[in-house]
Amino acid sequence: MIFAKSHLDLHNIRNNVERVKKLSDNVVGVGPLGIGLDGLLTWIPGAGELYSLGAGGLIIMDAVRARAAPMIVIQITAIIIIDTVAGALPGVGNVADMLFTGHKWSADMLTKHMDDTIYFEGTRKEAQATADYRELLARIQAGTEKRRVVFLG
Repeated sequence: MIFAKSHLDLHNIRNNVERVKKLSDNVVGVGPLGIGLDGLLTWIPGAGELYSLGAGGLIIMDAVRARAAPMIVIQITAIIIIDTVAGALPGVGNVADMLFTGHKWSADMLTKHMDDTIYFEGTRKEAQATADYRELLARIQAGTEKRRVVFLG
């Protein structure tokens, strides 16, 4: 697994997640409601489950690449599993898959987590030499900053 090494990698991860979110749950949308490939493919036996697992797997891989906290990865995985199982239920699965937007929920969770994380390019040692890191550390120690810090090196 290749982890993000730069802010450009993180930007590409965010774009991938947004693309999967849109394709899965909002290809055709009216206001806040929409339907995507996840809901449309559920009408073809097996296709909906395969798509749901594949698209969910991409979101999970991007979460790992973005060095998301383990609990976030576990929550995203649980949402994807619930979405896939709900779509596979005979009879109610088709409706459940159109109403439960698990990919959108997971993608939003990951992007919010990325927004709440401060990423430093390079190693911890390289970042410690910068004024930005020292200022951030002072804010964290003072209790005014409660963000997660990740080093990309």
